Amino acid sequence: MKKGCLFDLDGTLVDSLMDLAICANTVLQAHHLSTHELSKYNQFVGNGVKKLMERAIGKDHLDILDECLEEFYQVYEEHCLDHTIPYPGMSKLIHELNDSGIRLGVVTNKPHYLALQIVEHCFPDCFVTILGQQDLYPVKPNPESTCIALMNMKLGHQDCYFIGDSNVDIDTGYNADMETIGVTWGFRGRAELEAAQATYVVDTLQELKEIIYNDRS
Repeated sequence: MKKGCLFDLDGTLVDSLMDLAICANTVLQAHHLSTHELSKYNQFVGNGVKKLMERAIGKDHLDILDECLEEFYQVYEEHCLDHTIPYPGMSKLIHELNDSGIRLGVVTNKPHYLALQIVEHCFPDCFVTILGQQDLYPVKPNPESTCIALMNMKLGHQDCYFIGDSNVDIDTGYNADMETIGVTWGFRGRAELEAAQATYVVDTLQELKEIIYNDRS
């Protein structure tokens, strides 16, 4: 019986793609580089902000990556909640799970201070632990931050699902010896999640809820 759920953030709990895209394009415009359509950012995100900007500026401009990265942080910190909201029905589900005694955590490749800001704004007082990208440990799919989150939640690896929208999340769960649930409403879609061999793949919050609660019966 599972006692907890570890969630990815972007594309799983919240739809943040527009803010990420707008802020990245703002930096690109400042350097007279080509901007990208919103849909393109579906493939840019998932491996941390540095990788996002590396993909956005392109391999021919990596000499200005550090400068663009710093500018992105400055812009995104001010605008990370302009359009970012929980997916429809997600706030209700998170509160239901929390009220049911299921321990909840977030493990994301978003910078830690920004992850805290977004999670606490969208889901105040719902998560036992929130771990974003820090220099203390590698980004996902390395399982180190996930293992720290499990310790904070006082749960074993088999006591908790890892839930996310990309192969990075499924690989993270696999590397941490956890069962995984892939959600198709995020940035990558069913094909990627199935190719990554997620334990379950769900299309709706109701399906997600049923898996979590059926495992507790």
